[in-house]
Amino acid sequence: MRTVMRRVLLGGLTLLVSVAVAWGAESAAEEGSPGPNGTAGAWEKVERGVSNLTVGFVLEVPKTVAAESETHGPAFGLTAGLIKGMGLGVGRTLVGVYELLTFPFPNGSDYGPVLEPGTPFSTARTERFFDTPIR
Repeated sequence: MRTVMRRVLLGGLTLLVSVAVAWGAESAAEEGSPGPNGTAGAWEKVERGVSNLTVGFVLEVPKTVAAESETHGPAFGLTAGLIKGMGLGVGRTLVGVYELLTFPFPNGSDYGPVLEPGTPFSTARTERFFDTPIR
């Protein structure tokens, strides 16, 4: 019984991460075309929320270490970059929770991302959390 339960949990976790990766890709939709009643924007907000919540921390840490190592050298990247990445990872995870809880409601006038880039899958460098303008 325990083996079956473990397999079901592992399968569910694998499915959740797979969905997060698939949904987390930056939207190819044109800006300004939210669809009827803003439904496309709300679903994109759900997609960002799921990807940020499930894999945001895991992807943000190595991405930040690599960016800081490239900019300031490997010693700085492995120390300060690791700490900065962990902070950005926690922030990205919390933003994922926020976006999932508030997906039916626009952020100001649209459904844009709270944190730039919107997902951790983007190769763009994540700026400090508090420097990002809140929508």
